Amino acid sequence: MVTIVTPVLNGNTYLEKTIQSVLGQTYDNIEYIIIDGGSTDGSLDIIHKYDNRIDYWLSAADSKMYDAINKGIKLSSGNILAYLNSDDLYYVDTVKKAVTYFQSHPDTELIYGNCDFIGPKGEFIYTYRYPKFRWKSFVLRNTSSMPQPTTFWRKTIHNKIGLFDATLTMCGDFDFYAKAGKSCRIDHTGMNLAKYRLHPGSLTLTQGHRNKEEVSLIHNRYLGPKRRYWGFLRFLIELQNKLLNLPVMFKKLCLCFGGNCLSRFGR
Repeated sequence: MVTIVTPVLNGNTYLEKTIQSVLGQTYDNIEYIIIDGGSTDGSLDIIHKYDNRIDYWLSAADSKMYDAINKGIKLSSGNILAYLNSDDLYYVDTVKKAVTYFQSHPDTELIYGNCDFIGPKGEFIYTYRYPKFRWKSFVLRNTSSMPQPTTFWRKTIHNKIGLFDATLTMCGDFDFYAKAGKSCRIDHTGMNLAKYRLHPGSLTLTQGHRNKEEVSLIHNRYLGPKRRYWGFLRFLIELQNKLLNLPVMFKKLCLCFGGNCLSRFGR
């Protein structure tokens, strides 16, 4: 069984599309859990609409998003886990592809793929490709090089590294993958597994200052004082990622010259 957890707080704009993308999977052995942080915007009405198809949901105040995710993990019955935020989407065969990969790679404990970026109305913007996982390169970056909506992992991983750090607001996934990479096998599948929605209300855009603070905390946590000497190596790693996505960089450049710049979306 695969357990999908969706954390949500006042996410009624896109929540229904997210729910539909989980319930519409071609793989049918899915447990779906929604953890609502006490929404007041109509999100609960959407959840009630699908009540007979959602395995478990609750609505109660939580400290932060990763607290909600941890609640879902503790309730889960699946041996493969993932979480999908309330504005992102799966393709109809995403879960099936993930399960098939785990079945053919029994030693792999966490997987991720490439990600398609979409706009507020679901319009395709670009596909972003990510490098293979190498722990040192991963933790040196200023952002996670594993797109969160595409990640799936075996539940047994929590026996090794525990749950998500619920004190973090933005980078709990970055921290979790860094912890996992020290003792677990992580594979990049090379497949497009999810759609990440870019919109003005996303945490990525509204909490940029907090993101920088937490990235610095993670660098200190895993790299220690020596992190200050690795600036040039970080530059080379980031350059490698840009070269891997030259078509995207070119598209951004063209859009900027055309007055519709995507630079505000961060990547």
